[in-house]
Amino acid sequence: MTAPQPWTAPRVEAGGEVEALAAEWIAPYGQAEHLVRARDWLVHLAPTATAEMRIAALTHDVERMFPGGPVLRHADQRWDDPVYLYAHSLRSAEAVTVWLGGLGAVAAAVDPAEIRRLVGLHEVGGIDGADEVQAADSLSFLETLAGLTRDWVRSGVCSRLQAERKLRYMADRVRLPAATEYAAPLLEWAIDLLPAEVAHR
Repeated sequence: MTAPQPWTAPRVEAGGEVEALAAEWIAPYGQAEHLVRARDWLVHLAPTATAEMRIAALTHDVERMFPGGPVLRHADQRWDDPVYLYAHSLRSAEAVTVWLGGLGAVAAAVDPAEIRRLVGLHEVGGIDGADEVQAADSLSFLETLAGLTRDWVRSGVCSRLQAERKLRYMADRVRLPAATEYAAPLLEWAIDLLPAEVAHR
């Protein structure tokens, strides 16, 4: 599910061969649209974003493509639990590093260490592009995964209050000033999608 205009960033084309290959790599992932839109949001927020920033945004959750990763309990675990967030981020960073290593000479066009750093910081932000990647992730989540959050409530995975906390957390963690104007309407739209509390036996 994607939010309607005027809140959404324009779609963009891959900015180079490695980015195009990254898009192919993540295509089988069930939430690939979230990753693609994170890249689109990044370019919208930071038109001069480096290739490393763009690839990091496009691959930031890639560890979830592979079994055995960290698990967060939606019903009662804090959304900012550092044990989960850092394990998730660093596992994604490692997966991207291994993938880049398999590209051979093509990967020489980018700095794998910088992509690893940015993916590793995508949940918390940081300097030199990391805040931009984090903001893009947040806006894309609100845009593309609001329906998933709604379904958590419908299926009993978590309460409506817990789902709303997730949405608010994704909006509130944005530090990039250019992104805050988009976060507010996206958050309102996403919260409106949440159903009333569902009783499960």
